[in-house]
Amino acid sequence: MNIKERNQDKWLLWTVVLLVIFGLSILFSASWIKSLEITEGASRIYFLQNQLFKFIPGIIVFFIASHFNYRRLQYLAPVLMVGSFLLLVYTRVQGCDGDSCRWLSIGPISFQTSDLARFSVILFLADYIDRNYKYMHQFVKGILIPLCWILPICAMIIMQPDNSTTIILLTIVFALLFIGGVSLPQIGTIGVLSVGAIGIFILNSKNYALSRILSFIDPSTSGNVGYQSSQALIGLRQGGISGMGIGESIQKHSYLPETHTDFIFAIIGEELGFIVGVMVMLAYIVILFRAIQISKKSNDIFGIILSIGFGLSITFYALINIGVVIGIIPVTGVPLPFISYGGSSLIINLLMIAILLNISKAQRKFKVKKWRLRVDG
Repeated sequence: MNIKERNQDKWLLWTVVLLVIFGLSILFSASWIKSLEITEGASRIYFLQNQLFKFIPGIIVFFIASHFNYRRLQYLAPVLMVGSFLLLVYTRVQGCDGDSCRWLSIGPISFQTSDLARFSVILFLADYIDRNYKYMHQFVKGILIPLCWILPICAMIIMQPDNSTTIILLTIVFALLFIGGVSLPQIGTIGVLSVGAIGIFILNSKNYALSRILSFIDPSTSGNVGYQSSQALIGLRQGGISGMGIGESIQKHSYLPETHTDFIFAIIGEELGFIVGVMVMLAYIVILFRAIQISKKSNDIFGIILSIGFGLSITFYALINIGVVIGIIPVTGVPLPFISYGGSSLIINLLMIAILLNISKAQRKFKVKKWRLRVDG
C-alpha cells in the first residue's frame, strides 16, 4: 500500500514538550524539601535528578516509537498481553510493600506493572477490532472473546490493589468496544456487571478503597486520607487566582504528603494560581482533542483505535488526578501525566505520544463517524 506521509502533529508534540518542561520545574519546587529530608540535608535535587535519569529511557523509547511503522505493533499485541499478565502475577508473588503489590523490582530498576498492562490492553484491543470489526456487533466476537483476554489482567490489577487503574482501564475498554461497533445495550450490561463486581471486591477486601470513599463523604472519619484532601484544598485556596509565587508554597512544608506525586497539582494551584491550573487542564484536553483528530485521519482501524485509546488514557489519568486534588473524586493514587514524579508512567505516556505522532503521518482511509467505525467505500 502506497502511503503518503504528512508532517507529525505539531500541536500534540509541543503541548507535550511544554508539559514536560513545566513538569520538571514544578517537580523541583514541590520536592526540594522532601529531597533534603531523604538525603539528610545533602541535596535539594534528589527527586529532580532521579526524574531526569528516568527521562533517558523515556526519550529513547519516544524517538524509536515515533519513527518506526506503528503497524508492526500488531504482531506484538498478544505477546504483550501474556507478558503483562505474567508480570502482574510475578509482582504479587515476589512480595508486597505493606498492603500494596504494585511495583516489580529487578535489581536497581523498579516499575509499576499496571502501566505496561494499560498500554498492552489498548494495543491488543486496537489489533482485535482491526481484525474483527465486521463482527463486532456479535456478542461472542464483540464482547466475550476480547473480555476473556482483558478481564484476567484487570483482576490482577485490582488485586494489587489498584482500583483506580482498573476502573480507568475498563472505561477505556468499553469506550473502544463501542467505537469498534459493539452495541450500547451490550456495553451497558457488561458495564453494570463490572461495576457491581468491583464494588463487591472493595466491600470484601482490606484495601484502602473503602476508606477513601468514606473519607470523600466525610473527611473527618478517615485520618490520613481525609487529611490529604483537606490540605490539598487549603493549598488551592491559598493560591487564589494568581498564586503565591513559584517556590512559595506553604503546604509542601510537611503539611501535604505526596506533593511530588499524587498531589503535585495542589502545589501548581498554590504557587501559580487558578489561571495556570486551568491552563494545565486545557493542555490535557488538547492532547485528547488532537488524538481524536489524528484518529479521523488515520490510515487504518488499528490506528483509529490506538489514537483514541491513548488519548483517553492520558486524559483520564490527568482529569482524575485533578479531580482528587480539587475534592470532587475520592483519593485514588493516580499520577498526573508528564508532571508527577515516577518513571514507568512517564515512559509509557511518552510511548503513547510517540505512537500518536507516528499515526498522525499516515493518510486517511477510514473515518470515525458519530463515534462508530465506518469504512469509506
